[in-house]
Amino acid sequence: MDVPGSSRQSPAQLPIIAVASGKGGVGKSSVAVAIGRELARSGRKVGLVDADIAGPDVPRMLGLRRDVPAKSITLARWTPGGGSGLEAMEVDGLKVASVGFLMAGNQGLALGSDLGDLMLGRLIKETNWGDLEALVVDLPPGISFTQQGVLSGAGRVGTILVVTPAEVSHLDTSRALSTLRQVRTPVLGGVENMAYFECPCCGEKTELHAPAPDDRTIWASGVERLARLPFRPDAVIDAADLAPVLDAVATHIAA
Repeated sequence: MDVPGSSRQSPAQLPIIAVASGKGGVGKSSVAVAIGRELARSGRKVGLVDADIAGPDVPRMLGLRRDVPAKSITLARWTPGGGSGLEAMEVDGLKVASVGFLMAGNQGLALGSDLGDLMLGRLIKETNWGDLEALVVDLPPGISFTQQGVLSGAGRVGTILVVTPAEVSHLDTSRALSTLRQVRTPVLGGVENMAYFECPCCGEKTELHAPAPDDRTIWASGVERLARLPFRPDAVIDAADLAPVLDAVATHIAA
């Protein structure tokens, strides 16, 4: 229930920034965490949903862990109330929900796409977020129609696509881009991650991938490349490198 005079919005009203990729291993979760953290540092009230059900890495990236094994997990509730909503964890002002909080770190959760989408809907809509301005959602690799249906039912969605310079990364993400356009989900832009290594001693840059042919990239399909990020062993993304991404996200939130 909204309290008169409060700025709290339900998840169905919140703008959503979906961070997506066509394949795994491109640093998508690192980008999602960096976006969420920088928005929180700028004073925005932001939630981060770790929607990668099979590989929930966000808790580890934020220094959070659960060691007690779960005996059961509720994928969806068919009746309202009951006090079984999920509690968001908070790290440096960023509120976080993840299936990784529902089971121990060494437990796996194998779900089909439909059950995974139920879990995604629960993480978004049944988490006690408090007062938020926006949600960042770290999606699993690939894009499905039902996944986008869950997101569009939760709020106004804009997507950031993450690729490496490798041709296979662009190829797989082009398929995801096609699905996004079929369901009319706006793409805010793209991030080219792990593109090069910069020597900490001399600053020399070494490219890490053979570049994809220009006509086979998502940039050729009209996606704006907002940032080109280096490989970093600690996977921490510099805020300055992310500035154009944060500008696009802020515009989406304010729309």
